[in-house]
Amino acid sequence: MNAWVLCMALGLAHAGSMDLVQARLARGDAAGAREALRGVPEPVESEAGARAAWLDANARVAWAAGEMDRAFALGVQAQVLAERAAVELPPLTGGLGPKRAWVDAACGIPLRALPTGDAGAQAASLAATLVALPEAGRPGGAWIACAARLLDASRPMPAAERPKEGRESPAQARARLRGQLLRAACEARTGEARSAERVLADLRQVARQAREAAPFMQWFEGELLLRDTPRRDARLASLRFTQSAAASDDAPWLRVAALRRAADAVQAVDPQEAARLRAAADKEIP
Repeated sequence: MNAWVLCMALGLAHAGSMDLVQARLARGDAAGAREALRGVPEPVESEAGARAAWLDANARVAWAAGEMDRAFALGVQAQVLAERAAVELPPLTGGLGPKRAWVDAACGIPLRALPTGDAGAQAASLAATLVALPEAGRPGGAWIACAARLLDASRPMPAAERPKEGRESPAQARARLRGQLLRAACEARTGEARSAERVLADLRQVARQAREAAPFMQWFEGELLLRDTPRRDARLASLRFTQSAAASDDAPWLRVAALRRAADAVQAVDPQEAARLRAAADKEIP
């Protein structure tokens, strides 16, 4: 009896701690949420719903600190576990993103946690965590492997999955669009040069289907336009990064990263414009 009471007390204490974390995130207090998270034990794998909420909170704290790769990896893990537990992640957009939901309804991933390549040597371990998820090796899990490849280009591109025949459910449509989005981003970043024209079309098609994905896809269009392909165009690449920054009005660190990439893109052809973009990026630092 005493053991049962103790377990209940520990469970309530944990729930209360996560309530505090989520309340602080909901009002945009990322620093307070980070502090509160220190007192929350990491839920075990079998507690999928609780672990999803914990990972999600950590993703948002990382995003608010400008740790984009880590936020992206944690956000993908959180979404996988939320779907495993058949729960929805909380909106928690106040302050951190008052205009858009954190997890995009059309794609089912946090689109503003864009993998910018800022994790350096940590990227490989973040990617390994994603491919270790059981769902990554199951039908419908190719999107997870694509997410891992965006973090670590040494990861193989998963085989394309056949679209399901017949009428799609909303969940199936979301999964298909998510897969298309992440596959197009992977191909833009590391795909074959001769596929550049097709990939550009894929990026733009996904952006039309999921309007909130536009900043995400503009970023990867910029990356593609900087690669050594027949479509290489430094000025247009810089413009795409600038457009991504402009559309990320509630994601300050993402705006900073996009403006810096825009400056790097145009440095060789227009140093004055590059300097202007770097100055704009410095002004955006939270």
